[in-house]
Amino acid sequence: MTRLRRHRTLSAAQKARELHPQELIRVGGWERYFEAPGNLWLEIGTGKDTHIIERSRKFPESYHVGIEVTRKKFEMILRKADALLSEHGTTSDNLRFLNADAFQAVDACFAENSLAGAFILFPDPWPKKRHAGRRLLQKSFLQLVAGKLSPGAILEIRTDDPIYAVQARDALNEIPILNPLTDNGSWVHEPMNPEDHVETLFESKFRKRGLKIHHFYLSKVEE
Repeated sequence: MTRLRRHRTLSAAQKARELHPQELIRVGGWERYFEAPGNLWLEIGTGKDTHIIERSRKFPESYHVGIEVTRKKFEMILRKADALLSEHGTTSDNLRFLNADAFQAVDACFAENSLAGAFILFPDPWPKKRHAGRRLLQKSFLQLVAGKLSPGAILEIRTDDPIYAVQARDALNEIPILNPLTDNGSWVHEPMNPEDHVETLFESKFRKRGLKIHHFYLSKVEE
């Protein structure tokens, strides 16, 4: 017997945090959309994690945007945002989500030199060779993201996969406008700034299992 999944309709409050790229383009960019200037932070591939939600609470004076391509995960993160922000009585309206392909959304929705920082946290390593084109941590995509960062802005990447970490390091080393902030020019196994660090659900699980986390911190070269 086929098991039917009950459809859950999004509430008006949950729908309000979904932004369609066409709307952003129509109003003329993020400052006009939010109706005020402010630092813009991006998380690429939120999955079901609450990282960007927690950051929006921790840094209410900045704007925070998450991109997620899978509709099921996307609607789940909208519900989590509504629940967590309501629970904590958060009043700032500084968080939005895009249900879109990361390559297309980053290219179309963010101007050059516009981001105060970006996060790529535990992306799927797609280990099979035939899926290699889907990996986010490849030079073409990382170069695209780097162009959107403002001078001095931070790109933070985390992965538990040691093979993927090596691939990411090699790709990042080919992007001259990104400057590693770690002494060895590679990854570190602990957060560089624990006070600002927001742990993800994956990160918590991996640490409990004794897995090492590979943290990358890079800044865009000042012009």
